[in-house]
Amino acid sequence: MHHDPVLISEIETIFLARSLHHVVVDATLGLGGHASMFASHMSPGDMLIGIDRDSDNLAIARSKIPYSSCDLHLVHSSFSDIDTILDEKWIETIDFILYDLGVSSAHYDDGERGFSIRYDAPLDMRFDRTSGRTARDLVMTASEYDLRDLMFRFADEKKSVHIARAIVEARKTKSINTTFELLEIIRWSSYDKDSPKRVFQALRIAINSEFEHIEISIAKAIAKLAIGGQIAIISFHSIEDRIVKNLVMPYLTGTIDEYTGQTIVPARLTKYNKKLILPTELEIDHNPRSRSAKLRVLTRIN
Repeated sequence: MHHDPVLISEIETIFLARSLHHVVVDATLGLGGHASMFASHMSPGDMLIGIDRDSDNLAIARSKIPYSSCDLHLVHSSFSDIDTILDEKWIETIDFILYDLGVSSAHYDDGERGFSIRYDAPLDMRFDRTSGRTARDLVMTASEYDLRDLMFRFADEKKSVHIARAIVEARKTKSINTTFELLEIIRWSSYDKDSPKRVFQALRIAINSEFEHIEISIAKAIAKLAIGGQIAIISFHSIEDRIVKNLVMPYLTGTIDEYTGQTIVPARLTKYNKKLILPTELEIDHNPRSRSAKLRVLTRIN
């Protein structure tokens, strides 16, 4: 399966500028594209940890990451459990961690997973198919209010009221089991051609508790960063990017006493780059899926 890691040249440049690579974490391993780059620059005694909720991704990544003299560990888990993963390996601090958020290209391209509007498939959408409810479970059981709310909160879907009502009405007479069955309902209840993509995004985020996992994991990762360690975060859509921005802001500004104006808790992070790092036109031409990518890199200073 072919996969183009997003912004890999920019991340490699930042990674190589570091003098230490003792403990590196790829929190969103995917098919191992970024991890392969990290491994190629690491030395004996260094440790590379790759985390993914999808066991299929782990198997593919294991076969693709080239031999490296570093200590490689691939972990089937959520990155929200990063503190437990590190503690089990007796790791106190990390030197570099990457988050490539959102859904993997492998998931979109696998017609059986239910992530894409291009394929007729069971409504699944789980990153980890060994546990948890499916998108079908959510579509068939959530209240009209909850469906409307998640479409608006997770995807800014303006026709969420009409789509949620249509889903609830449709499921009274027939079970909604496949992507194409859901697509038909979305299309006749909303004339917006982009509604299907937004609704599928919202269901995927809800099923996998993506935003909750992001909030938990990034806070834990920052706590584990060594002084001088770096956290790199790639986001892809405006809601996801806003969450990341709001998460890191307190670490960049510290805490100021409202009465004295004195800094009582100093900033723990500083921006590596003043502006967001975006893909070049050349990368976008080669890999259109990178178009909306935004990279933030932050360094632990305190």
